[in-house]
Amino acid sequence: MLEARPAKRDATNRFKRDVRYEIYAAGAKVGALVYDAKSESATLDVRGQAFSAAREHARRREVPWQFLWRKLSGGQKPPANPVLLKDASGAVLAQAESKEAAGWLVARGDEAFELRRRSLVSGLYDLYRQGQSQALGAVGGGYLRAPLQVDLPNEFDELFQVFVIALYTDSRVIAANDDSGGGSS
Repeated sequence: MLEARPAKRDATNRFKRDVRYEIYAAGAKVGALVYDAKSESATLDVRGQAFSAAREHARRREVPWQFLWRKLSGGQKPPANPVLLKDASGAVLAQAESKEAAGWLVARGDEAFELRRRSLVSGLYDLYRQGQSQALGAVGGGYLRAPLQVDLPNEFDELFQVFVIALYTDSRVIAANDDSGGGSS
């Protein structure tokens, strides 16, 4: 089980809007995650190796009147804009497509998973193999500066688990920005 604890800030990053976590496994630090709220992207460090998680293209926010106009005029749904997990050389290791408030469709190699929100009021997400009803594990927590916890089986490496934390963080930050009118357009 991984734990993402809020990272301490120093004078150089005290007022930035990013979300910073230190990642721990069995009490030992194994990495870090920095989610930049402005660019809606994350940098991941897992056991000294650098990775990035970002959308393929900048997110285009559709305001309610645009959504209504598109529906009434029979317009096409915007194309998928997955979050890509890349290594330092730019190779794509995994990708995830947002299902809005419901969660994410996550692909890693030839495996497909669903990261589903338990309920509209829950802060927890469960990971399922695509098309199955048995949860493999969960990610969530983090209220009142409590650490986030990722409880997934050992078949999921630390990098994949940190990617799941990045997706969870992305959902929470975007929801907060959209609710406050601070989202990008």
